Amino acid sequence: MSQYGFYFDKEKCVGCRACEIACQIWNDSVQTVKWRNVAMTFEGSYPDVSNVNVSMACMHCGDAPCKKACPRQAITKDDETGRVTVNRELCVGCMLCLWACPFGAPQLGIHGRMEKCTFCEDRPMGIKRACEEICPTQAIVTGKIEDLAKFSKQNVSGRLLHDESPGVLLGHEGN
Repeated sequence: MSQYGFYFDKEKCVGCRACEIACQIWNDSVQTVKWRNVAMTFEGSYPDVSNVNVSMACMHCGDAPCKKACPRQAITKDDETGRVTVNRELCVGCMLCLWACPFGAPQLGIHGRMEKCTFCEDRPMGIKRACEEICPTQAIVTGKIEDLAKFSKQNVSGRLLHDESPGVLLGHEGN
């Protein structure tokens, strides 16, 4: 089994919400609540306050707590891709999956059944997910977890080992 998932780079996200809109458009016929949500978090205290945009959806966990919590076995994990999906025919809307999910991904839809990101299950795995495809800054990357882990390490090390000159030179550094 391959486990697919998301990599999100908070340094690249500008909070444009294009990923939210792409998800809603791609899943228009089945989605009644937002499956991807961009939230802004704040750190610090006035006047030193900073913000970070975070694009959240179901993380399709390797050992999905929402699946374990579902008393109706309405949440399943695909053996081939690791996708975690909700079967709305079996779901009774008890919301135990929402309470178990550390990301708050499952949401109660207008039909009284839980809904969440399907990892664009109707798109072949060789192409980008809708949220990744539309992201103008490439803050969202999808793929196999082992590839994303390598990508993440390269991304972080690239930030630490940059060869750029400093943006500001103090008087004694120019000599």
